[in-house]
Amino acid sequence: MEQHLSMSNIRKELAKSAVLIDSISPHPKNVRQGDVGAICTSLQAHGQYRPILVQKSSGFIVAGNHTWSAAKSLGWDKIAVIELDMDDDRALRILLADNRTSDLADYDSFALAEILSEFARGYDMEGLVWNQDDLDDMLATQSHSIANMAVPNLTGIDTEGAHNPMDTESNHVTNDTKVAQFYLTSAEFDLLRDALHATSVTNRNDALMKVVTEWLAQKNI
Repeated sequence: MEQHLSMSNIRKELAKSAVLIDSISPHPKNVRQGDVGAICTSLQAHGQYRPILVQKSSGFIVAGNHTWSAAKSLGWDKIAVIELDMDDDRALRILLADNRTSDLADYDSFALAEILSEFARGYDMEGLVWNQDDLDDMLATQSHSIANMAVPNLTGIDTEGAHNPMDTESNHVTNDTKVAQFYLTSAEFDLLRDALHATSVTNRNDALMKVVTEWLAQKNI
């Protein structure tokens, strides 16, 4: 859906730096392949909150090429920029450095999963450019290592009649096995870890079931 009246899509703090979107252009030597669709999602949710950097003499974009493309695809007629007075060599160096430093960035995946889980628990992940599938994949990847690091005495070794769906390295999960996934804060995770540890049961499934059945017994359920 096209979004005109693009000044309303630019945060008011950047309004004074807005120019006609066609007065600038992508850098011809930008070889970065950006996700324009994802940037569109961000712009639609939050508007433009960071100016594009432009070489003053040429009008070429040195940082924000794909933000410009996304805004164009949304039908914007203006975009906020900062013009930098520099020669062509410096502009190209900044362009390449900006792309490369972005490539080198990484995440603390456990902390990220915790933050995203907070949003997921409220059933509101709008504007994050992360979705529930992303979080589910992240948690699935982390689940085995989290359990082994946090509860090293719960080795996942099977006891008779028990299967451990957290064990991704074997094929003993039966068709009737259900995998329950929870979104826990650090404090909640620590509480669960301590409860499982207190059972002195080596199998994670059995430890959890012991905690549950003892709690139910106390409540006469």
